[in-house]
Amino acid sequence: MKNTSYAQQILTPKGFTEESIFPKGFKVLHIGSGSKKLPGSQTVDILDLPGVDLVHDLDLSPWPYADNSFDLIYAHSVFEHLEDVLQTMDEMNRLLKPGGRIVLVVPYFRHPDAFVDPTHEHFFTSRSMDYFIDNGNPLASFSYTTSKFKKIDFWFGWPQTPNNPIKKLFKKYIHKHPAFYETYLSYLYPVQILVWELEAIK
Repeated sequence: MKNTSYAQQILTPKGFTEESIFPKGFKVLHIGSGSKKLPGSQTVDILDLPGVDLVHDLDLSPWPYADNSFDLIYAHSVFEHLEDVLQTMDEMNRLLKPGGRIVLVVPYFRHPDAFVDPTHEHFFTSRSMDYFIDNGNPLASFSYTTSKFKKIDFWFGWPQTPNNPIKKLFKKYIHKHPAFYETYLSYLYPVQILVWELEAIK
């Protein structure tokens, strides 16, 4: 495929994909889908909306799916609404096949969108998933959960390279210097979203 990650195939240069990008037999779960279903996926949401296959409160575990059921879980604008991030990560790890992936999209904590919705429970920085990423980083040593993941990629903002040369240079810089961006530059130029692609270690 042209793009190197599922995140880049779902969140394309022209916007959210309107067609299925997954091969036959590839099982995808779109959690907190609302009425905007990822083509080719099964969907679960707390609201009975058009396109929702299963109505379920994701704060209640276990979720009604068998272990090792999915190749990919897509979570866009849902993590910030859930009560227990640790429980959610454990459930996704349980449902993923070995080597299965998560594409996770959340509002960036400095962007106004993170605070507009009164139902938002959590706020996220570029290091929020480090507690679950098994790459020797010190936050993973807290062992809040036994669920561990490998970081495939991470993006400040939309996971595509901008066409504008100034924006392209800026994005390249902040990905190379994330701590400097979050400590200083993000006050002036906050990205709207954070995107992770993680692989289950099982």
